[in-house]
Amino acid sequence: MLQRYELQNVPDGWMRQSGPATSTPTKFWLAMRRSNVSQFEEQVIARSTPGHPEYGRHLTREELRASMRPSEEAAAKVRSWLEWEHVPAESIEDRGDWLAFTIPLSQAESMMKTQFNYFYQPRTQTTTIRTLAYSVPEDVRPFVKLIQPTTRFGSPQAQDSPETFVPVALTAEDLAGNCSRTVTPACLRQLYGINDTEITPDPRNRLGVSGFLEEYARYDDLEQFLAEYAPNQADAKFSVVSINGGRNLQYSLSPSSEAALDIQYALSLSYHASAVYYTTAGRGPMVQESGMLTIADSTNEPYLEQLHYLLDLPDKDLPAVLSTSYGEEEPFVPAAYAEAVCNLFAQLGARGVSVIFSSGDWGPGDTCMTHDGTRRTRFQPVFPASCPFVTSVGGTEGMEPESAISFSGGGFSDIFARPSYQDADVTSYLQSLGNIYEGLYNPLGRGIPDVSTQANNFVLRDHGEWMKTGGTSAAAPVFAAIISRLNAARLEQGKSTLGFLNPWLYSLKQRGFTDIVDGGSVGCDKPTGAQVPYAGWNATPGWDPVTGLGTPYYETLLELALEA
Repeated sequence: MLQRYELQNVPDGWMRQSGPATSTPTKFWLAMRRSNVSQFEEQVIARSTPGHPEYGRHLTREELRASMRPSEEAAAKVRSWLEWEHVPAESIEDRGDWLAFTIPLSQAESMMKTQFNYFYQPRTQTTTIRTLAYSVPEDVRPFVKLIQPTTRFGSPQAQDSPETFVPVALTAEDLAGNCSRTVTPACLRQLYGINDTEITPDPRNRLGVSGFLEEYARYDDLEQFLAEYAPNQADAKFSVVSINGGRNLQYSLSPSSEAALDIQYALSLSYHASAVYYTTAGRGPMVQESGMLTIADSTNEPYLEQLHYLLDLPDKDLPAVLSTSYGEEEPFVPAAYAEAVCNLFAQLGARGVSVIFSSGDWGPGDTCMTHDGTRRTRFQPVFPASCPFVTSVGGTEGMEPESAISFSGGGFSDIFARPSYQDADVTSYLQSLGNIYEGLYNPLGRGIPDVSTQANNFVLRDHGEWMKTGGTSAAAPVFAAIISRLNAARLEQGKSTLGFLNPWLYSLKQRGFTDIVDGGSVGCDKPTGAQVPYAGWNATPGWDPVTGLGTPYYETLLELALEA
C-alpha cells in the first residue's frame, strides 16, 4: 500500500497548465522524521535562556550533527527505498536528517506515483513545476516527513513588495528634510542611542545578509552611500558567498533596491563586522524562454539551499547574525515544510547564529483567506517570521513619538504553538484584547513580531541613483546591525555571541526597549480578498502584535548583553 501526501485543491492564485518535459532534472529534498525534535527544540530554548548552566555554550558542527542523526532503522528504510527506485547513489547528498537527490521528473513521477504539471501565478507571472499529491510506500511512510519540491507553491517575497512600496527618487525636500521625512543612518543612530566604541575587530563577528530573487548588492552603490551617510564606516566592505549558483552581478539592469537596502544599512550601522552577502539562486523554479530548466533553476527551495549550506560550514565560518528580509504568508506554506525549515533555524540558533527576519508588510494579513479550498476568512501571519526560532522585526515610523506603522506585519501563527519564552507577555496582551477578532486568529499561536525598528522613508542608493523606500525589509538589517554591535562587545570581553536571541530578549522585561504605544496596523482590505472592517492590531503597553517588545535602545542593551 501507498501513503499519500496531498493538497485538496490547486492553491488560490495558481492555474494548472500542461505537463513539463519529463527529462527535466530536478533536485528533491527529503526530510526524515526524528523522534527527538521537540526535546531538541526545548533544549535550544533552555540553553538560550540567561541563568541556564549551558547559556552561551553553542554546539559545534559535530555535536549538532550527532544529535540530528535519524535512527538507523529510518536511514536504512529510506536508503533502501531510494536504491529500489534506482536513484543513483552518487546523486544523494547526506545532510543528517535530510537527504537531497537529483533525478529526472519521469523517475520522480514513477517513484512517488504522481504527475507533475506547470502551474502559473498571474500576479507574479511565475511558472513553476508542482503536483497536488505524492506517495511513498507504507513501510517508508513512518520515516518520511516530507519530500519537496512537490506540493509547496509559495516562494519568498521581499518585504518591500512592489505592490506596497515602489522605491522613488529623492527630491530636494527629501534631501533637506528632517528624520521624520527621510531616514538615514544618522537618524537611526540618534534615535536608538548607537555610539561607536573602540573594539578590536573579530573575524568571528560575521554579519550575514541574505540575498534571494536575483537581487544584487553593488559595491559602487555601497561606497557612495557610506561616503554620504556613514563616513565613519567609509572603509566597510562586504564579501559575497554564492549558494546554489547564486550570482551578484554588478552591471545588471534589474532593480536591486532590496539588496541595496539590506547591505547598506547593515554595514552603516554595525561596527567593524565582517559582512557577507549570501546570494542564493532558486525561486520557483523559473521556466526559461526555451521551456527547459537547468538543475539550478529546478532547485526551488532557496531556504533549504541556504540553510543546509550554512549548517555545513565549519564553526569558524558561520555568521554570528543572519538578516533576511523575505517571507510569505503562512497559508501558502505546507505545515510539514514550515516545521522542517523552522527546525533548521533552531539548529542555526544552537550553533550560535542570531537569525533575524522581517515580520511582513500586510498588517494582520493581505487577502485574509485560507488556502485550503474553504476560503475561510482568517488573518495571515508571515513565515519564516512566525518560526519560534527566529527573531521577527516589525515596523515603526516617526520620531517624537515613535509609533507603529500601519503595514507592520504581526499576529499569531496557525502552525507554531506559542513558545514558553513569550507566554507571559502574549497572554497579557490577549487578556486585554478580549473577544475582538475571535475566530480570525489562533490565540495559542506563536506571536509576532518580537521587536521593531523604523521601517519607512529609508534613503538608499541603487544603480547609482538616490532613492527612498520602506517596509519591514528595512527594519530587519537595522536590528541585525545592533545585535552585531552587541556581539562585538561580548567577544571583546571573552564571551560568546548571543546566538538565538528570543529567550534573552523576553527575559529583559522590556529593559533596553522603548515601548511603542501609539498607532496600529491595518490589513484585510483587498478587494480581491476577504475584507474585515477595521482589521488591525493596536500598539499597546507591553508586547503587542504590531511592534513586539518595542524598539531597541543600544546603550542599555549593551549593558544587559554584557551581563548575560
